[in-house]
Amino acid sequence: MRLIRKLTYLSILSLFITFLGGCTKTDSANSIPSYIEVEEFYLSTSSIEGTDSHRISDAWVFVNDNLMGVFELPARVPTLATGAQNVKIFAGIKRNGQSDDRIRYPFYTHFEGTVDLIPDSTVLINPTIGYIDDLDIWEENFEDGGISFTKTVLSDTNFAQDNSDPFEGSKSGVVSFGPDDLFFEARTNEPSFDNFPKVGQPVYLELDYRSNNSFVFGIYNNDGSLPADAQLAIFTFSPKEYWNKTYINLTDAVSGLSSANEFDIYFSAFNNGETAIPKIEMDNIKIVF
Repeated sequence: MRLIRKLTYLSILSLFITFLGGCTKTDSANSIPSYIEVEEFYLSTSSIEGTDSHRISDAWVFVNDNLMGVFELPARVPTLATGAQNVKIFAGIKRNGQSDDRIRYPFYTHFEGTVDLIPDSTVLINPTIGYIDDLDIWEENFEDGGISFTKTVLSDTNFAQDNSDPFEGSKSGVVSFGPDDLFFEARTNEPSFDNFPKVGQPVYLELDYRSNNSFVFGIYNNDGSLPADAQLAIFTFSPKEYWNKTYINLTDAVSGLSSANEFDIYFSAFNNGETAIPKIEMDNIKIVF
């Protein structure tokens, strides 16, 4: 009788251990992640879309339309999904250059494809993206004979083309101050800006720049009732020793000027003693809406 009880106890214990071991193996297998690695994005543009310069900082990764997260590049993204899965990757930027304001850039296309995900394995995806269709894109790249900016009556100096150390291509735009120059301001006269959307649709400035002096970007606007255009400063750029790319949001500013039907953009700067010889360099000034 004792032998039967002992055998029964051992059998139950053996079954329990087997069951427990089986659960551990299954759970372990299900918890081994697959990885999607994104090192960088490539931007492909047409001749009418201008430069392919970009500063995509983040990858927004979706698996079967479930957001895995927002990952700063280069990124290695874990997921428990396995097998053939629908993967979407969107390009993220720092809006207005702010690290705490990261968004999906609304004007870029995204990667989408079926990806075979294998536990404890990594799939490398470096998306090639472009601009979405039906955009208005205006660009000043300083490569042509003329410049789309004219200095205002208050300005002591103006944009010039410089080929000594351009960002890309053969020329960049430069603003230099002479010993007696105190103020720079230059604006466009561009009819296409009069078509800015008025209902909250996105409008952005893209800009490559390098500067040892702070400078301002803003909008001139008029609703037809003013004898002179009103001026709205939007963003102040801080000095940058090396070439920098940024995306400036104009959406709220334009939407707040819903009665205006004439728009232009401007840059301005003071020779305020920040540096002995102020110099501001820009390239690929791009307005997208």
